[in-house]
Amino acid sequence: MSPAVSPQITQISRFMAWLALAGAVIDVAAVLAAFLFPDTMNAIHAFEYRHNGMEVTSAMPLSDRLAALVFACVPLALAVWSLIALSRLFGFYARAEVFSEGALRSLWVVAVTMFWNVITAFFMQAPISYFLSGHHEISLGLSSDDFAAVFMAGVILVIARVMGEARRMADENASFV
Repeated sequence: MSPAVSPQITQISRFMAWLALAGAVIDVAAVLAAFLFPDTMNAIHAFEYRHNGMEVTSAMPLSDRLAALVFACVPLALAVWSLIALSRLFGFYARAEVFSEGALRSLWVVAVTMFWNVITAFFMQAPISYFLSGHHEISLGLSSDDFAAVFMAGVILVIARVMGEARRMADENASFV
């Protein structure tokens, strides 16, 4: 049984749930548009797709852009899954289900999908660079952002475990009364 949450937390959680879902939709649309309409997306700048410093343009053959897109969709799918789980988590928080099984599972999914997003994004760089470079090069790279994301995923995973343990202890204590 989770304690009641303040109306402000409920309101913020509902907004964040909506924002996470909107982010998932925008992320998918932006990546698809960046490969299908690269020159238009590059003009917008906020939605351009760069891969290891290489800008996707319409001068690249569509077949190569589509092949690269297939590989880019692997980490994208994990990012979207993470955002959907985050939306669910905030939905639980808005309903004052902070320590519910669903909330803890959603928090765990956010952590795991964040971790695997970084791992798959790293390995997908090779085929993406192969297709975007016109079959001339393969490149891999890690940034401090990647390390920060893996670290944050680890922090979230530990928090989920601590919250799960707190829930287990509260349930155990409640059974003694």
